[in-house]
Amino acid sequence: MKTKPEILAPAGNIESFFAAVQNGADSIYLSLKKFGARAMAPNFSMEELATIIPFAHGRGLRIYVALNSQITADELPEVLDSINCLASLAPDALIVQDAGIFHLVRRNFPTLRLHASTLAGVHNSAGVQALQNMGADRVILARELSLGEIEQISSGTQAELEIFIHGALCYSYSGSCLASSFRGGRSGLRGQCAQPCRLKFRQGKKEGFFLSCNDLCALPLMPKLKRMRIAAFKIEGRMKPAGYVADVVRAYRAILDAKPGDEEKEALARAAELLLQAPSRRLTSGHLDEAGVGKILTPHRSGSTGTWAATVKSAEGGRILVDLRHPIEKGDRLRPESTSGKEERAFSVSDIFDSAGNTISSTQGGAQVYLACREHFSAGDRLFKVGKKSKSVSSIWKKIREEVPSGIRFKANFSGRQKILDELLEPATHRPTRNETLIIKIASTDEVVSALQSSADMVLVKAGKKTLELIAKQRFSHAQIRRIGFSLPAIIPEQDVGYFRAAVQWFVKKKFTIWEMNNWGHFNLVGEGRGLRLIAGSKLNLRNGAAFAQAVELGCSWSIPSIEITRDELKELARGRTGARLILTVYCWPPLFTSPLVPNVHDERPFVSARGETYQPVKTAGRVEIYADRPVSLLEQLGVLRSFGYRNFLIDASEGPGKRCNSIESILRGFASSRSPSNYSLFNFERRSYLSGSSTSKMD
Repeated sequence: MKTKPEILAPAGNIESFFAAVQNGADSIYLSLKKFGARAMAPNFSMEELATIIPFAHGRGLRIYVALNSQITADELPEVLDSINCLASLAPDALIVQDAGIFHLVRRNFPTLRLHASTLAGVHNSAGVQALQNMGADRVILARELSLGEIEQISSGTQAELEIFIHGALCYSYSGSCLASSFRGGRSGLRGQCAQPCRLKFRQGKKEGFFLSCNDLCALPLMPKLKRMRIAAFKIEGRMKPAGYVADVVRAYRAILDAKPGDEEKEALARAAELLLQAPSRRLTSGHLDEAGVGKILTPHRSGSTGTWAATVKSAEGGRILVDLRHPIEKGDRLRPESTSGKEERAFSVSDIFDSAGNTISSTQGGAQVYLACREHFSAGDRLFKVGKKSKSVSSIWKKIREEVPSGIRFKANFSGRQKILDELLEPATHRPTRNETLIIKIASTDEVVSALQSSADMVLVKAGKKTLELIAKQRFSHAQIRRIGFSLPAIIPEQDVGYFRAAVQWFVKKKFTIWEMNNWGHFNLVGEGRGLRLIAGSKLNLRNGAAFAQAVELGCSWSIPSIEITRDELKELARGRTGARLILTVYCWPPLFTSPLVPNVHDERPFVSARGETYQPVKTAGRVEIYADRPVSLLEQLGVLRSFGYRNFLIDASEGPGKRCNSIESILRGFASSRSPSNYSLFNFERRSYLSGSSTSKMD
């Protein structure tokens, strides 16, 4: 018998948690103060979770703790302490993207269930199966999938699947955006996204919010979705107020519980009314309905969240005269519309006055009233309602603690921590040899011959369909085959999984043994991988000893750390045996955005942000890649990297704008002389890692 799917609600604070409890959620996901992918939400302390979890369990609700930030090497001790505490508190699951946490939990905390985060980038059944093998009890699918693809994936696996049904959308594919990290060191994978996709851009005389997405609303599709094999319907919004959580949960609860036919139609109508009260951007079906994908981007609008509630007529003496479109009351939160793409600061309505100057507590849409306001506004400014006055925090905690007077006991420090760390970070027992390994990654078959004639020890070829078929027709000597490898594409649609699985098997039979894995699903494509030389690619986003240990366990001979990694992290990793197995990317030109959404810009000409940052779009089959105006180069840092003990290096010339200014030959000369191109970025090399949980950026 099919089990009814869960309504999974977000909670970034105690008010939202209580709203989810009261309005029909089956389960709630929330984060600790650190290590979650919504660092700017208030989130919860371990002491608070010790009370919240038994309170929720006493009412039949499940609690999932999002420990879904990418983890750096120096955070492992604290992460281990946190996991140990959580094992005592017994939440219903941890939501995880980092391979290191998979490794640590499965080996040391087997009672904890794991849900693979959407940031793990699962776009197909191969990814689901690979993460199951790594220990995932549930997989949260990428938001870029259509209804048909979700059906295909669910029919190809028996794993628990979870999908997003409501809330904010990202421009990039899940887990692949580098823009915020590249521009300011704030990684979206670490909960620090500064939302550069929301900015206003200019291309010639054309201006607009080219990359700003509307919000997802799957309500019209729910009659079909709720009959599919989905374990949970997830609502995005750990940065949203309690009123939003209440309205959205009630809306989806109504349609999920309704019987097919007239009852379901009536529930849809009621639910749609409830969603009108929930502040959001313009609602779309997102990627779920392929016919509606063109409505995800609206470049003429900033993408401001909220309901357009009022328009300023005039401002004078600490008051503003407004025309109301929707009712407001004292305590409501209003935010002026953004003209730049970055959300403006919201304010609370402290007083409302009628035309005679009398104080009133609320008013209906269509009225003209005065609002007390210290902010500066001009006639024509639009105000958006983004929240309601919430219940008293102290009264909520009082109620919870009346039911749970003493929370679950836990130990703050993990006594077994050092033993685990010692195993992961065992010092290197030998000095690095003078021999170096150089790998070149290329995009086309036209470059294979020249790459093989270079000093590179290995040549990785970007493995698109066309490239694989051209390589299959060429003849190579045994020695050349030993040097040639394939870099599998990070995003493989479900319809292409069979093709790539067959291609891998064909090339393996031809003795091509080197494969770079850029998505967890690739480990499913190569099977057991016996006799293969696997490389964990940088797009797996590995940057701690436990994550690299997981790659070794999956059969990888080498790992390429995330290109977001810093010098301090590399220095720390080099001290242990892990460093000897790492390949460092010393040149690349990665896309900052990778998306199935084609922006409304002219051809592939560059566009510029208000801060003067240049972006170059390149349209490929089925997607768009958007690049910075310069590559990433650590060629001048080779002396530093060698002093740390690194001896394996990668020159990645497989990506970049169509007309790359740096040829492979010039990059190789730069490698030989330790000189970078004239215009380049160090990315995060000289930056310090922002701790997940200590950001000042704005996020949904």
